[in-house]
Amino acid sequence: ISLCWGILRNNKLITKTIIMKKVFLTMTMIFATMIASAQISALTTLNVEDEADGKTYNVTDNIGVGYQINESLMVGVTRNGEENYNFLGRYSLNNGIWATCIYNYAPDSEDELMDRLNVGVGYSIKVWRGLHVDPNYTMPLKEDEDGGREGSFNIGFSYKL
Repeated sequence: ISLCWGILRNNKLITKTIIMKKVFLTMTMIFATMIASAQISALTTLNVEDEADGKTYNVTDNIGVGYQINESLMVGVTRNGEENYNFLGRYSLNNGIWATCIYNYAPDSEDELMDRLNVGVGYSIKVWRGLHVDPNYTMPLKEDEDGGREGSFNIGFSYKL
């Protein structure tokens, strides 16, 4: 009996190793499933500039990528001009309506965090397969010198890969 008791007592290490391997494999599968269900989106905004000879339309000034974490939440980054970046979060509310928060990052700026944030709402219209037109309205959280906040209406495009 003492021989059997010694064998069972020494197998605790093997049993714990097997259990830990199963837990690790299960956690890995859960994490891989979460990653696989997420979608990558290409984002851009239509910019219109008035010039002397007419209007110029540009879709490459504000181009970026978004990562759909789940059905409701997307995070992303867009390039705003030459060296500035915008970090964005988008939360889907209902039937294509979404709210967004955009942080305008500039490397040499001394502005406070709240001075660089914009918030807005938008609507996503599915045009074809993964292509969406996203009209939206955003406004800064910081007031201007007159105490007002002038927002902007934008036309965005997104393609879910």
